[in-house]
Amino acid sequence: MERFQDENKWLGSFYNEILVKCPKCESKATVKEELKEKCECGRCHSMVFECKTCFHKIKEPVYQYIVYIKEYCNNCFEKFEYESQPLKEKPETYKTKCPHCDFQEEWKAKTYRVKEESKVDNGLVKEMWYDLPLWFQKEVSGNLFWAYNLDHIDYLERYIKADLRERNNEGSGNGTMISRLPQFVKAAKNREKLLKILKKWKE
Repeated sequence: MERFQDENKWLGSFYNEILVKCPKCESKATVKEELKEKCECGRCHSMVFECKTCFHKIKEPVYQYIVYIKEYCNNCFEKFEYESQPLKEKPETYKTKCPHCDFQEEWKAKTYRVKEESKVDNGLVKEMWYDLPLWFQKEVSGNLFWAYNLDHIDYLERYIKADLRERNNEGSGNGTMISRLPQFVKAAKNREKLLKILKKWKE
């Protein structure tokens, strides 16, 4: 009988290296931890994207800016809210029309920053730093089954293969990766299908 005991790992336990699809050449690439160049304590890390096929590398996410306006129109005095499309540059002022009377005026821009979204593979699971699609993902019964890297695959394989699955809630509450797995991963009817996918990913 195969036995699995939850090791209290959460998704962050597998962030050290995330395999993704390169936005330039579509080859397998990585988002991984790297020590910051100016760090003196030896504990400051950033997540860096690197493709060993086309040598594309990104050290910092690209940010965009969204203007948010919540004002009273100076023509009709009606209150309105407005949110712009993502902008590449942070504006000092922003011109917009009142939705009530079409009066156009310029406001001091209040902005918030967002990471630029990738333009590839919409609908797939993506990592959180550069919004790049994960390399390991496949649709199973209308759900996306995915993994960050080979360690993540091994951990999932041990869980899915096990006949006896034991939870370990010491200090973890409901925050472990295993406790938050979707039902289709836990379901016995999908066991063989998921194990075949994991085996293929390891090859």
